[in-house]
Amino acid sequence: MPDRIAHASAYLHTIDLCVLRYCRETQALEILLNRREAEPFAGHWALPGIVVNGGVEDLTLGDAVERLRQSNKVGMPLAWIEQVGTVGDAFRDPRCWSSSTFYLAIVSEDVQLAEHQKFFSLKDVADASTKLPFDHNSLVAAVQERLLSKALYSSLPLMFLGSEFSAPEAVNIFSLVLERPVLKTSIRQRLLKMAEAGYLKETGRKKSGDGGRPQATVENLKPASLYLFDRSFLE
Repeated sequence: MPDRIAHASAYLHTIDLCVLRYCRETQALEILLNRREAEPFAGHWALPGIVVNGGVEDLTLGDAVERLRQSNKVGMPLAWIEQVGTVGDAFRDPRCWSSSTFYLAIVSEDVQLAEHQKFFSLKDVADASTKLPFDHNSLVAAVQERLLSKALYSSLPLMFLGSEFSAPEAVNIFSLVLERPVLKTSIRQRLLKMAEAGYLKETGRKKSGDGGRPQATVENLKPASLYLFDRSFLE
């Protein structure tokens, strides 16, 4: 308590990124973590983040997010990013009162990681089987919930697949994000609606699918935009 009283006038606000990817080898969703260099929790794996209050050059939250994305804590192109929420209290950081604005981000490309970076199972981090410092486990749980809820009515899961993918891959990624099997006919209907709206087009190419069977692919013509379906998967 004396330490907290001594820092009673201090305040930290951070930007934290939950960068997710689809690992085709393990057929699982993963999240990027960084090994912390400084105290508190030096040596622990945590979300990549930066402090934005005090003497920083950022004029907006968007500036801060881009500074973090370009830093060695992330350092990769992002297919999607959106703000999920802001949390704060006097207990989440042992140094002082703090708050965090945290984001859901998706990377679709293969990336090279530095020694201090590693992808972990999203499920294990979200349910705290893999424990993180501060309140990072709860931030990840909120991001996972946002991903699931938006997958019910939007094309967000397709962001994991990059610019070209097959219908079976789309079925698989929706099933993975929603944590339950989805009907092939349901996904194909959604892909058809996206094609009619100018979001997708057939490439004329094929790629190896389950069992080595070639599967026709489509190209995402609007990779940075979400398509909102007129019906939820729950309807």
